[in-house]
Amino acid sequence: MSDFSLLEAVKLCDVSAVEQVLRDDPDAVKKSGTKALFQAAENGFFPVLKYLVEYSAVNLSDRDQLYRSALFYAVMPGNMDCIRYLTERGGLNPMEGDYEGKTPFDAAYELGKTEILKYFEEYLQISYENTFHNPILKGTYPDPSIVRVGEDYYMVNSSFCYFPCIPISHSRDLIHWEVIGHAITKPEYAHLEELESGRGYWAADISYYEGRFYIAATYRLNEIQGLRRMQMVTSAEKPEGPYEEPVFIEEDGIDPSIFNDEDGRRYMLLNRGARIFELSKDGKSKISEPQLLWYGNVKKTSEGPHLLKKDGYYYLIQAEGGTGRGHCITVSRSETLMGNYKPSPYNPLIQQRDEQALVQCCGHGKLVETQNEDWYLVYLCLRMLYGTYGILGRETALEPIRWTSDGWPVANEGRGPSVQQRCPDLPIWRSLNWRSLENAENVQEENKIDNKIPWTDLGWVTPRPPYADTIAASESLKLKGNGNDLNQLTCRSIYLQRQKSFKFTAECSFELPEALHEGGSLGMTCYYDENSYLKYGYGFQNDTYGILLEEYVGESYIRRDFIPFEKSITGSIRLKIETDNLIRTCFYQLPGEKGWHLTGVCQDTGYLSSEGLKKGKRFTGAMTGVYVHGSIEGGFYDYEIRGLKK
Repeated sequence: MSDFSLLEAVKLCDVSAVEQVLRDDPDAVKKSGTKALFQAAENGFFPVLKYLVEYSAVNLSDRDQLYRSALFYAVMPGNMDCIRYLTERGGLNPMEGDYEGKTPFDAAYELGKTEILKYFEEYLQISYENTFHNPILKGTYPDPSIVRVGEDYYMVNSSFCYFPCIPISHSRDLIHWEVIGHAITKPEYAHLEELESGRGYWAADISYYEGRFYIAATYRLNEIQGLRRMQMVTSAEKPEGPYEEPVFIEEDGIDPSIFNDEDGRRYMLLNRGARIFELSKDGKSKISEPQLLWYGNVKKTSEGPHLLKKDGYYYLIQAEGGTGRGHCITVSRSETLMGNYKPSPYNPLIQQRDEQALVQCCGHGKLVETQNEDWYLVYLCLRMLYGTYGILGRETALEPIRWTSDGWPVANEGRGPSVQQRCPDLPIWRSLNWRSLENAENVQEENKIDNKIPWTDLGWVTPRPPYADTIAASESLKLKGNGNDLNQLTCRSIYLQRQKSFKFTAECSFELPEALHEGGSLGMTCYYDENSYLKYGYGFQNDTYGILLEEYVGESYIRRDFIPFEKSITGSIRLKIETDNLIRTCFYQLPGEKGWHLTGVCQDTGYLSSEGLKKGKRFTGAMTGVYVHGSIEGGFYDYEIRGLKK
């Protein structure tokens, strides 16, 4: 029998025909068994589906190119026999996500499959409206640290060379977060001027002590001789700041966290493994020499140490295994602060074991207890496009914690990272400025959100602090260039937002300047760092004005397209970049026009990820925004981000 014969037998919904094909051609399943399984599920052929599962060599672990299981396919026809069988007998998870983060639970909801939705809710013992999707902070928000004060939760993340430094987010339900400030907002406090991207402020930590919020982070310098790492500490009375001028503790290591013991003494933890030393009362100086508490469970790249005291034990949380695949979190504990520490029999606390799943590289986390005495873990993760490119950078996810009868934490019942999860038992929260919430898609009024991002939004950042008078943001944006291109550390005329999804459209309008110098331009950028980006804008080349599209990778431009205008243009131009995974399609609209002109397509922008180029420290993620190249001032307005329309 040919491949087609098995698929045709399935299409006929004829179990005897399927049986005959499998008897005559032992390799039929090997050649087309997965397609046959999905076809039976997609068409609701329960007898054929059951026969394939129980009498052939098909695997229910098989996934399609979008990482969808047979259960996802079974939702479409709505055959309840298939749904129940695959869920209850096959053990397929209704909340397992595909490569777009969509689950069978989502599909039932979106397709209006009321009976299936009700069944999933009963099986999972949860209403669809009471679920959320990871990550809770999308885009490059790595290395989360969290603290609760009363009913309020505050989180910080690494910022590397971006300014303002170390975003501070606030929530009351652990799902919807709003950036409320930054730990370093004065350029003279940042000390980033000469640092390469990927350096700067690593692995920030937030804690609360005697009425003040403390933020610590590693300050990472370039590859120079001598001390390359110091520990920054700053504090403020209010979580949003203003924070005082940072102090720098000259102790080598990364990933500092501050632990305040019950007796009032204060400590800082650092890698390698988990080293600890005592801090002064004000947190500004080291008053003891570091000692190793515990190297870790995996014994490889042990970092990100955090301590908590619970029920007479000191629990030590560590990230291990490196920040790539295999990254994990482990737990150990001791009855005394200085040990000895013993590892949890339930280790790792979180780790992705399925190398094909959407959410990868899970680690570097911290536990938090709610006011209801529930526990949760925030941790970093990476959504992998095509299983290869972490375009969005490392993001922040959330899992529930259950404490075992013998006193150990278990995350998500040991199932690893989740895509869809039950909401914490906290009231759904909207800030006064809830339209700016990072996870607004979980708010029912999503469709009412204005897609225009204000230029004063706290999500805007620049690579290194801008020079004086470079940026003026109000209802419009004034961005002043100094003649330097985006591949130079001295370029400050770049204004960026984190890219938060694989598919989206960005648009922006800007006023045409009166004159540009040769090679100068302004417009939109898709940016990773000074080593990889694309520019799309209005430029001046060979004494001619026109539209340019350029891609820079490594140490040179790999593409330089220029479309000259045949006549002078005045007024403003609107640009649009459609992003569909790695493909970016660029359009422009001239003054007074309603239609769009296609400029070109960038077919492979994998260079906007850590994996797409090996040069320097690449720990961030893709950004989108605007730029100026040249000694001019650009006027920008109406910057919009929305979902990609097919």
